Amino acid sequence: MDQLIDVKELSSPPPSEAVASTNCKSCKSRSSCCGDCGRGVNLEHRRIHDDIVMEVLHRLPAKSLTRFKCVSKLWNSIISDSGFMKAHPSNSDGLLVTFTDIDATSQPGQPVERFLRLLSDRTLHHQASVLLTEYSITQTINGLVCLYVNTDNIIFLCNIFTHEILKLPSPRFDTRRAKYYFGYDLNNDLYKLLKISSERVHDIYPCEILTLGIDSSWRIIPPATLDLKTHSICIDGVLYWGRNGHPKYMVVSFDLMKEMFLVKPIPDYMTETNQWNRFHVIELGGRLALVQVEACLFNDGKLILWEFDDDQVGEMEMWTKHIVELPTELCEQGCLFPVGSLPMGELLLADYRIKSPMTVYSYDRAKGKFEKFLMAKFPSSLALVCKEVPRLQITYHKVAWLHHIIKCSNSVSSSVPLSDPLHI
Repeated sequence: MDQLIDVKELSSPPPSEAVASTNCKSCKSRSSCCGDCGRGVNLEHRRIHDDIVMEVLHRLPAKSLTRFKCVSKLWNSIISDSGFMKAHPSNSDGLLVTFTDIDATSQPGQPVERFLRLLSDRTLHHQASVLLTEYSITQTINGLVCLYVNTDNIIFLCNIFTHEILKLPSPRFDTRRAKYYFGYDLNNDLYKLLKISSERVHDIYPCEILTLGIDSSWRIIPPATLDLKTHSICIDGVLYWGRNGHPKYMVVSFDLMKEMFLVKPIPDYMTETNQWNRFHVIELGGRLALVQVEACLFNDGKLILWEFDDDQVGEMEMWTKHIVELPTELCEQGCLFPVGSLPMGELLLADYRIKSPMTVYSYDRAKGKFEKFLMAKFPSSLALVCKEVPRLQITYHKVAWLHHIIKCSNSVSSSVPLSDPLHI
């Protein structure tokens, strides 16, 4: 769409006509010409009405809108309007497929994070890629992801869909080894970035936090007592990590509103049948759930769901167990793992062995039914290298625009060129 529209033609008349209308010797008006010069034109009629501008902008891709803000003050005002953002097609809900691949263009091949959007016609569109040798990444929330470089103390906030990129303030402490976790507090409509140092100091791990759009600098908060190495998930304003290990498996949480950590040891009865003491930590219908897949290579495959209910009292009542027999068709597909969930609570299962078309199954717990949710081919322009990916996620999102989130300009250090972190 961008290539079919000339922004200059839409925003101003051709130079030849503008000069003719103001330099005609037979008339005095600067807004119109008598026509004696043969180039009669009414400049006021050439102005584009606001409703036409709105219609044109409404049809443009989201990443084009971020560039067209600089065309005029009017365009910038329209694009920045919250009503326009909500009505734009790019603001529609959808699914984002994220996985780790190898960059075929680099020598030797370097790990790269791929971001693909599932379109309404059930096709996959390549949104962006990030070289993991250059940046570490957080989880993606509403199309937003944070990229960081510990050695340089640099952090970027990126919009995968609009390709907006902002450089965030550097933390107070120059930590060479740290992990960052991105979260969203739905009740207060706030995004927060948590930094946990990987360097233990007196049996604790120092922490800092930044509230986007409010904090102009990082704040020091109470430290973590455990080294959290896995990716986090965010559910209802709380970050969760699963910590594998013996003798106890535990879930660590961080409340974004209270800014406090809490460790939840898993009861012994939950690990009695779990030989490897490992779970997949996911969101299921707005609640925390732990998932085990057992004997998926045989016809007696089972899906074990442990659902956490913080409304109940007592350790024994907090976790509810559901055992689901896997259909023969799914067992024959190989090892299926939980890769995400849908807003209504359906669990998504897929094979880590990437191939095109990619097949994803869904399990509706309320109906007790498995379905083939998706079979989509990867874009032909995307040369997949990995046959088995270490991490595959499918997340539900609503597009968030950076200028809506960053309400306070002091919370952003500067903008950076699009080509820096994201590669298309």
